[in-house]
Amino acid sequence: MDLASLGKNIAYVRRAKNLTQENVAFDLEISKTSYAKIERGETNISFLRLVQIAEYFKVDVSELVKGSTDVDLQELAANIAQMKTDIHSIKVAMDI
Repeated sequence: MDLASLGKNIAYVRRAKNLTQENVAFDLEISKTSYAKIERGETNISFLRLVQIAEYFKVDVSELVKGSTDVDLQELAANIAQMKTDIHSIKVAMDI
């Protein structure tokens, strides 16, 4: 698993729980900048920090490391819904 994928999975879980990076960083007692680097895959994190993040989100570490098919399908569904909205907006703007 590369750091970028790990960060993407962590970010997805955070957004799914309607939390901001600032809230999570505060609760984990780290800077917002440090937490943002984790989500962007720009910094290596210790296993203990990974466990801390998983416990905070109330998910298994494996969900953060591997992601889950459900997460991927939910993200795909959200992307499709957004595309439909965008297409509708374009049609309205073009008066089609």
